Order: sequence, then structure tokens, then C-alpha cells
Amino acid sequence: MNNLITTLYAVMDKGPLRALSLMMALALAGCVFWDPSRFAAKTSELEIWHGLLIIWAVCAGVIHGTGFRLRTPRWQGLFSPLIADLILLAGLLFFFF
Repeated sequence: MNNLITTLYAVMDKGPLRALSLMMALALAGCVFWDPSRFAAKTSELEIWHGLLIIWAVCAGVIHGTGFRLRTPRWQGLFSPLIADLILLAGLLFFFF
């Protein structure tokens, strides 16, 4: 399992993918600040756990996008940039479409 996590993290450890992660994380954070009622659990179709996933994805995207390299597979798995980028993309698609 550690080899899989390390391999996936190494695949995502490229400059353009880091820039994409940072741009998507900052864009989604801006969208949440711009129209929080669209992401709120009481005023939209999103649930509480969707908000937690968005917060985690923004944090993981900023960590990955700024160039911070995690060393141990435990932290690489917890802040997986591949999963975070997919959630960031879904959040941006939800906001704009």
C-alpha cells in the first residue's frame, strides 16, 4: 500500500500539476467566499460532509500547490493531491454549472 501511495504522489509531483492544484484551490476558496450560501448545508443541496471535503481539498491543494513535499506515505496518503484535485474540480464544476 505504501508503494502505491508513493507512486501516485510521485506522478503528481510535477510543476504544471502543482500550479493547477494551487489555482484550483484558490479559485474554489474564492468561490466559497464569494457565494457561501451555495455551499451551505441549509441553503443548498450539499450536505455537511461535502463542506468538509471541500475544506480538506482546498487545504491539500494549497499544500501541494505551494511545493511542500510530504516525506512519509502516511501524510502523502492523507493529503493526496490526486484525490484533492478531483474534489476541487467537482467543486468548481458545481459552482459554475
